Amino acid sequence: MKTIKSKKLNRTITSRVIDLHGKGYTDDFLPTNEHTFLHIQNSENFTMADLSIKVIDQGFDQLTNSYKYIHTIETVNGDKGLLIADFICTTPFSAN
Repeated sequence: MKTIKSKKLNRTITSRVIDLHGKGYTDDFLPTNEHTFLHIQNSENFTMADLSIKVIDQGFDQLTNSYKYIHTIETVNGDKGLLIADFICTTPFSAN
């Protein structure tokens, strides 16, 4: 009898990402070694001063056996996206 291995799924993270995509957070961001954030879709780098970053949720990543933090990011250009990282990253509150 043949055994079929099922892939591990990150249901909590996947579900939250799909929900946030529906709210317009469709782009992807990555932190860089230069303390900026790379907008994956257009290869533009942003400094923290040019972003609004908020922690939205935390989920367990079954592939790495670690917790990941889901962040929303909004740029000064109006782009909206997500950052999924193993650390918390937020921008200071601005009283504009």
